[in-house]
Amino acid sequence: MNRNQISEILFKKMNMVEPYPPYVIGIDKQCQFTAFFPGGHGIWKEFESEIIPSIMVLGHDFSTESKFNEMIDGLSNDIDSPTWRNMIKLFDESGICLEDCFFTNIFMGLRQTDSMVGTFPGFKDKSFVDRNIEFLKYQISLVKPRCIITLGKYSAEMLASTTEDLTVWRKWAALKSENIGLIKDVSIAQHRCNCVAIEHPSMRNSNVMRRKYKDFIGNEAEKVMLIEAIKQESK
Repeated sequence: MNRNQISEILFKKMNMVEPYPPYVIGIDKQCQFTAFFPGGHGIWKEFESEIIPSIMVLGHDFSTESKFNEMIDGLSNDIDSPTWRNMIKLFDESGICLEDCFFTNIFMGLRQTDSMVGTFPGFKDKSFVDRNIEFLKYQISLVKPRCIITLGKYSAEMLASTTEDLTVWRKWAALKSENIGLIKDVSIAQHRCNCVAIEHPSMRNSNVMRRKYKDFIGNEAEKVMLIEAIKQESK
């Protein structure tokens, strides 16, 4: 399996999450530039690479229907967002190769709302949530990442629901102060990997100073967690 086939396989399997609940619509095509899955292919496409991703970067959901249509029409680009700008800077400081990442989300589908802020509308539908959790497990079993990096509250808490090894992540408030942002050798979907919870890049500058890890605070704390997670293989 090459890097492009990862997205192709997952895109064909997205029917696992159907039917979509109110205010959520499915995706039937993808952007051809760098963008998170499922709106994009989930791989760094700024230049050709043969690297098969071994790091999963996990967001909450892709976008609204209107914003996605702007991307498809070439009027905007996912990579120009604050999420990407801040994430690229942090990953560069932490020695994370962008070509080694598969960028994806907990929830499939697009918001049929005006705003990207807050909880995904489909979160109110327990059956839909459960189907997306099962699809997340399928994503992990396919990619087999050595490290999963969650972006912000929702993705950390949702990933925690897949395994008892991340029970301490089920309340985001605990991660704001406790020394638990990096959990090593986590078992998810019959796969073992290291997991790191970082502040969502879109609001990183406002929130990162509340993070603590060992003797480090703020940006340095998240950098050290990321460096340790990717350098030390899970058992």
